[in-house]
Amino acid sequence: MWNEICEGLCARRQGDCRVAVSGAEESAQAYVAGAARAVGAPFAEGKAEFACGGGKVVLTAGGSAGADAVLFALPAGSDADAVRAAAASAGGKPFAAFVLGGEEEACAALAAVCGCPVAACRAEGEEDCCAPLRDLLFAFPAAGLEIDLPDWMCVLPAESKTIAGILANVREVAPKIACVRDFSLLEGAFGEDVYCASCEADPATGRAHCRLEAREGLFHRVLSEECGADVSDDLHLMAYVSGLRDAKTFYERFKNAVAAADAVGYGIAAPAENDVELAAPELFRRGTRCGVRLKADAPAYHVIKVEVHSEVTPVSGEGERGEQLAKGVLESYERDPETLWNTDMFGKTFREMVQEGLREKQGVPEEVRTKLRRALTRIVNEGKGGVVCILL
Repeated sequence: MWNEICEGLCARRQGDCRVAVSGAEESAQAYVAGAARAVGAPFAEGKAEFACGGGKVVLTAGGSAGADAVLFALPAGSDADAVRAAAASAGGKPFAAFVLGGEEEACAALAAVCGCPVAACRAEGEEDCCAPLRDLLFAFPAAGLEIDLPDWMCVLPAESKTIAGILANVREVAPKIACVRDFSLLEGAFGEDVYCASCEADPATGRAHCRLEAREGLFHRVLSEECGADVSDDLHLMAYVSGLRDAKTFYERFKNAVAAADAVGYGIAAPAENDVELAAPELFRRGTRCGVRLKADAPAYHVIKVEVHSEVTPVSGEGERGEQLAKGVLESYERDPETLWNTDMFGKTFREMVQEGLREKQGVPEEVRTKLRRALTRIVNEGKGGVVCILL
């Protein structure tokens, strides 16, 4: 444990880590000496060095000048104000406190009140000496956070209610995470639908990995919101997926034709293999020659984009008044186009008037449809070189 903590401190400093053990002088000296004795390190003149893989940790009993982090030895009976004053004297460096020979329950209560780690330590044995130094390691600044969502949430857009709620919770708690120990705030940072299943912090890197899980029922509720249908349980989900099969088949067949029509005005959905109707062979004769004719028919769908035009003339009049009204409408459009289209006139907005005009032009007379279909069929089957003129 001692080696792991020392390696973590050196990793955060990317080299040697100098720790000042200040506060009550006698307690500070006793802690440094006890730590050196517990792990077999040399101790002289209030200083002990502990070599590790990435460098060495140097504990020095005395002031904090030149130190990378501060351990503060509190006298027994210290209150929260004394801890806060000691933390302020650290000058923003990673800080932790301990009470030599203190009671664990009293130290834990003091830490909860002052918001700083306070460990009970007897400086007898490696494990006992680790507690203050471990608190110090977790007092180093937080460097990064990774949040894992359930796989199905990863396909949701950022504006979805669930993802937006998670982001809002993260933004709320993020300013409170100053050091590694603050990552524990994530455990209670999320709402009723999503909870923190685990939060593992690596003090050697200052990064944490938080894994979120969804509570029972959230998946079906979000699925219902996304697809606009009742998918409240597995039964409804299976029924919905079964219904999607036909919709997907239809979409796959016509999506390219509709996309082409949208892009260039014309698209074709070629016949599907299972739509082909094979006719019975026919015997034919041409003079002295004889042969067999094989025929097949299949539907092809031609998609044509038609630009429908609708026009509304809300302002009319003669002379100067009519001109003023027309200019007023144009100026209103330049200021706020949306407001103009939502302007009410004769009980309807301009937008509604235009949409009514578009709806009236949606249909094509039945006899015209028949002629148009017959003409297109002839063009397709008799060649592309001819031109057909249709007069309606």
